[in-house]
Amino acid sequence: MTTYTLIYPPAHNETYVKNTTVYNVSYLGAFATDPAKSLTGSWEANSWLAASGSVTSQRFHIDLGEAKIVRRIYYENGHHYGTLTNSGAENFTLWGSNNAAAFAQVTYATDTDWTQLTTAQSTFDQHAAADAVDPKYILVTNTVAYRYYAFKFADNYGNATYLNVRRLSLMTEDGYGGVSFISRPIFF
Repeated sequence: MTTYTLIYPPAHNETYVKNTTVYNVSYLGAFATDPAKSLTGSWEANSWLAASGSVTSQRFHIDLGEAKIVRRIYYENGHHYGTLTNSGAENFTLWGSNNAAAFAQVTYATDTDWTQLTTAQSTFDQHAAADAVDPKYILVTNTVAYRYYAFKFADNYGNATYLNVRRLSLMTEDGYGGVSFISRPIFF
């Protein structure tokens, strides 16, 4: 059975988490990476919300502080007390980089020094229409350790005002280092 470990940026702040836009300081991107934030109730101070009307073409960057091989995504899509689930991110791509300048650049169309990674699906599932935890996972085909990871969110589930992600975490695969070892007997 494959097991995974959640990995987080060194701090949940704007130094380690960047995004194209933010609604205001009550909805910073770093809130979506913080496991201490609530997954139910109000989305205020518990999730990232893009600027009002910015429901397409949003980047979300995470600096892990050191290079890691990400093999799975854990997310809780956007909702507010189980309502406004159509504000959650829908279509996305995932990218990796080891370039600090690329991490700092959050213009949607700029992919310089980023490598697109293959994911098992290219959409985030819509959050259940309930004020409840609704964890989702997406496998990532990746054998390269990157320090920086970027999500490019193309759109949401149709809300005309908000694009929201409640939780966004990356995961490593336990025991996976991208190198195969063959066990051989030793004879004396």
